[in-house]
Amino acid sequence: MPRYSINDQRFNQTLQELGHLGESPTGMDRVAYSPEDILGRDYAIKLMKEAGLETRIDNAGNIIGRLAGVDENLPVIALGSHTDTVPKGGKYDGALGVMAAIEVIRTLKDQGHTTKHSLEVINFTNEEGTRFHRWLVGSRSMCGLLEQDDLDAVDDDGFGLGPCLADIGGDISHIEEARRSTGELAAYLELHIEQGPYLHKSGNPIGVVTGITGRAVFEVEIEGKANHAGTTPMETRRDALVSASKLVLAIQKMAAEQEICRVSTVGSIRAVPNAVNVIPGSASIGLEFRDTDMAALAAAEQELRRITDEAIVNEEVAIDVQRHRFTSSVPISAEMQAMVAEAAENCGMTWEPLASGAGHDAQAVANIAPVAMIFVPSVDGISHSPEEYSTPQDCANGAQVLLELLLLADERL
Repeated sequence: MPRYSINDQRFNQTLQELGHLGESPTGMDRVAYSPEDILGRDYAIKLMKEAGLETRIDNAGNIIGRLAGVDENLPVIALGSHTDTVPKGGKYDGALGVMAAIEVIRTLKDQGHTTKHSLEVINFTNEEGTRFHRWLVGSRSMCGLLEQDDLDAVDDDGFGLGPCLADIGGDISHIEEARRSTGELAAYLELHIEQGPYLHKSGNPIGVVTGITGRAVFEVEIEGKANHAGTTPMETRRDALVSASKLVLAIQKMAAEQEICRVSTVGSIRAVPNAVNVIPGSASIGLEFRDTDMAALAAAEQELRRITDEAIVNEEVAIDVQRHRFTSSVPISAEMQAMVAEAAENCGMTWEPLASGAGHDAQAVANIAPVAMIFVPSVDGISHSPEEYSTPQDCANGAQVLLELLLLADERL
C-alpha cells in the first residue's frame, strides 16, 4: 500500500481546468510564448503558490517552485514537465506531469510530511519547439546545452526568441544564468502519458521507461528541371517531385520492412513551382529517424545517403542531403528503473518496461542528474491530437506512483 494517497478528485480537477486554457474546437493551442501559453503558466504558478512552493522564473523562462527539506545541504529532487502544446494538440501531453508534481506537493503538505531533500516542481518552457523549430529550450538551457543557433532562432514571421522570453519573464541576454551544475539535482522525476499504444493494449497501468529515443532530422533538396506539363514527353522529364515521391516510399521501407531503425517518417514535402500545369523543377522533403540505439540512427543516415546517390544517377536529378539535428538517445539507469517499478508495486499496480518513442525534458536533464520516467496509458495510443485522452483513473494512478517514487528517492538518494 502507498504511504499517502493523493486527492484524485482535486488532481483531476486541476488537469481539466488547465485543459480549458487554450482549448478550441480544433484542439489545444498553448504554443510556447503565446497568450494561451502564458495563461497556462499563470495557472501553474497559482497552484504552486497555493501548495506552499516558493516560486520563481529563471532567465530561460522555466517556472521553478521550491519547497525546503530537512537538510538544505542535500541536492534537490525535482519533478515536472511542461504545459506548452503543439498546435491543435491534446490536454495531457506535458500537462499531466506538471499537475501531478503539484499534487504530490499538496499531498505532502496535507500529511504534514517534510522530505529530507528540498523539492522543486519545474514547468519547463517550450518543450515542444513548435514556434522556433527548437525544442526542449527550457530544459536544455538549464543543462547548458543551448547553442548559438538556438539563441539566434526566429519564428516563421521573423520574430526572435529574445522578446518572447521577455514576455514570460525570461532574459535571453543572461540566459546562461539558468544553467544548473551537475550534482545540484539528486534526481529528476517525470510523469508523462505514453503517447503510444502499448500500455493501452496490454492493460498495464504503469510503464517503467527504459530509455528515451534518439532523433535524427534531415532535409533533402531535389533539383530537376521545370518544363511545360503538356508538351514535355514523359521519357525526357526530370521531375523533382517524382524523385521525391520515390524517396518517401524508400524511407518508409527503411523502418517498416528493412527494420534499419525503429521508425522513419517523412513529415513535410514541398514542390516548386507547385502548379498543376508545370513539371516540378525542385522539391524538398523533411524527414526524421528515431531509435534508442544510436548505431541504428547512423545506419539509417547511411542508407538515406545511399538511396539518394542512387536517385542522382538513375533519375538525372541533383540531390542535397542536409543533416539538421541529431539528438542522442538517453538510457535510464537500472537503479532508477527499479525504483519506478518498486513504487508501482507499492501502489498495487502492474507495470511493464517501455522505451519512449517521443522526446522529453528528462533527456536534457539526464546530462546533469539521474532521471526516471513513469508512463500511463494513452487511449488508442493517440497523442498530439485533439483526441489525446488518458482516463482520470490512469492519470491518478500515475500521480500516485510519482508520489511513492519521490518518497523512495528521498530515502535512498
